[in-house]
Amino acid sequence: MEGILHIVEKVFVSKTTLLIIIFCTNTLDNILLTSVVPIIPEVMMSSDRNEKSVTARNYSIKTDTLSHHRNASLSFTKQLLQESYKALDENSQAGLLLSSKALIQIAANPCVGYLSERYGYIILLAVGTFLLFISSVVYACAGTFSSFLAGRLAHGIASSFSSIAGMSILADLYESDYERSKVMGVAMGGVALGVVVGYPFGGFLYSFCGQSSPFIILCIMIIVDFGVQGCIISKAYWMQVSRKTTTSIVELMKDPLILTTSGIIMLTTMAMSTLEPTIPIWILYTMKAQNWQLGLVFLPDSIGYLIGTNAFGVVARKVGRWICSMFCMILVGFCLICIPFSTSVSQLILPHFGIGLGLGIVDAALMPLLALLVDLRHVTSYGSVYAIAQLAVCLAYGLGPMLGGEIVKLLGFPCLMWSLGCLLVVTSPCCLVLRFVKAKEECISLMLDTEDELLTKSSSLKYTKLYTDISVDGS
Repeated sequence: MEGILHIVEKVFVSKTTLLIIIFCTNTLDNILLTSVVPIIPEVMMSSDRNEKSVTARNYSIKTDTLSHHRNASLSFTKQLLQESYKALDENSQAGLLLSSKALIQIAANPCVGYLSERYGYIILLAVGTFLLFISSVVYACAGTFSSFLAGRLAHGIASSFSSIAGMSILADLYESDYERSKVMGVAMGGVALGVVVGYPFGGFLYSFCGQSSPFIILCIMIIVDFGVQGCIISKAYWMQVSRKTTTSIVELMKDPLILTTSGIIMLTTMAMSTLEPTIPIWILYTMKAQNWQLGLVFLPDSIGYLIGTNAFGVVARKVGRWICSMFCMILVGFCLICIPFSTSVSQLILPHFGIGLGLGIVDAALMPLLALLVDLRHVTSYGSVYAIAQLAVCLAYGLGPMLGGEIVKLLGFPCLMWSLGCLLVVTSPCCLVLRFVKAKEECISLMLDTEDELLTKSSSLKYTKLYTDISVDGS
């Protein structure tokens, strides 16, 4: 019996188990993030139709004759429905819902970074998973704007907890820069997998099984994930030690290398955050695409991101993280510039794949680099540094749609893509700042080489002195 318990304990506290848990949590987080996107407009539209139909009925009662009553009622109902669709196209309420997650996450990230250094990373991962469950329950019962907004806010706080804690656990478990490059790419692959699965998962189940069905299934999967995390918490007590001597998030934000790395992540992420709300409308107006094609537009991005995070983490470390980041910024910039020249949905596949691939490589290269910078230049504080990284991502998703919408209104969609693409190409030389950062193994190797050289010189001097003394005595 003791042997079985020992085996179970080793399984639960193993690095591989924790990596799988973080991968699954990231996947569930992003499935919930994307599955709600095709549901929100339909639910809001249905609610708006009901309100307008009630108004139309009240209006029809006040008409004088039966013929006038019918004509006025139909005309008024049609006008109200057109106004409803127009309001939906302008993304007034839907836009606020989609941006609310990023806004609440911006406020939550510094607090989560502070808590992670006080109470341990695994506990915060469990808290984030529990809040993810609460968000799913709220979505399953939601039917109004305020209820969806409550679920979205809970989801933003949950993502802040789970994303910061997950990356911090991996940085804490894997001290080798080479291992971090591999496992962090795998963990971020869960983000891409969740995005790939989320859109069809939510749309299909909503269409055939009802609004609550995708969220009920997600609740069950989140409960399983939370249960396994509870077993890990009960066993891995050694990972819950509070860290009293750590570098504060304010001090980390003063580090120019950390700021540069976070800025690169923000600029590349802004490419995707700006595309998401603007390109569907541009496609509808210029290409006369079907509605089902809009969901497939971002599929090449997700596939490219999945390939970039899983296949290029170690490659970026060998080639040079700054080189890969610089060329990927240029790649994303040129892909953005090429998008307005597309005349069909099929022509968008290649530039979208390039954008996703570039984003994946940048994340796979720079996320491990943040942990390395903390190791080399500060007292270990992984939670705070990944709070800064998540802050950069949330700023991109907060500023991108806002600025992109204004530029589209003033100058048009092509000018938005060209200006953003040129911005990425022009700022790509910022990656040169990171070229002198060396891995811990390289630093240790240099120190050992220096020590060996000093020892060799010292031994040579001792040997020369001893030989000289022997020669003098012998003579």
